[in-house]
Amino acid sequence: MKKSTRSARIARFHHQGELQANSQLTLSKAASHHLVTVLRTRQGDTIEMFNGDGCNYRAIVIDTGQRSAGKCALLELQEARPADTESPVRISLLQGISRGDRMDTSIRQSVELGVNHVQPLYTRQAARALDEKRTAKKLEHWQAILVSACEQSGRAKLATLASPVTLEQWLNELSSGENTHLPEHCYVLDPTATGSLVTHLHELPTDAASVAHEASPGRRPDIGLLIGPESGLDPDEIRMAVEAGLTPVTIGPRILRTETAGPACIGMVQAVLGDLG
Repeated sequence: MKKSTRSARIARFHHQGELQANSQLTLSKAASHHLVTVLRTRQGDTIEMFNGDGCNYRAIVIDTGQRSAGKCALLELQEARPADTESPVRISLLQGISRGDRMDTSIRQSVELGVNHVQPLYTRQAARALDEKRTAKKLEHWQAILVSACEQSGRAKLATLASPVTLEQWLNELSSGENTHLPEHCYVLDPTATGSLVTHLHELPTDAASVAHEASPGRRPDIGLLIGPESGLDPDEIRMAVEAGLTPVTIGPRILRTETAGPACIGMVQAVLGDLG
């Protein structure tokens, strides 16, 4: 049997701070533990660092830190290389907050597929709104999932995560144009809609579609996808969304779980306008 020539995957870590080529960096204790204890990285091994600036930084492990009091690994950063892992289409996930770990799954898979912005929404069937302290803790948890998804998928830019708002509040911002993250072409899943998401994507203006397939720095398509929680959006919520300018769409004859519907829609957008397929 022919032996595979595929090289081992290089471990990637996000650093919240400046990264500079030809310099040294001390990893946090938590990252060092994962690097050495979980991944069994040794002195002299190569890893990759990123901080969201769009570049990947190759790094050599100078010291694993296991014999030091702080247990922090020491790295030597090498050259910075621009990453080519970002999709040419900007996608915002407008996700009704679901219960349990469904929201975690939605964020993780969506970021892996290239989503740029995640807006959690309180809808009528969504999980209950939390107080300020618990909301901050939940956002911290979701942010960690987002960062982990970027590490795993090779993205060198972090998707943004907004604080939860009600669907009505978000629709009001859409109508008034107050929010800088509001997408230009926005779709809401509606099981009664007559048009499919793929059909509508193909019908976008040719200038928007062409930018997605060119190495041009011009304006990219800007897509928003409104997904209900596990019980979906109520008919009047869909009506409000349509009145605010969203286009109702279907994605096929089967009813998908909320944590499946978002990634499925994103995959369709990436296949038509982005870099999948």
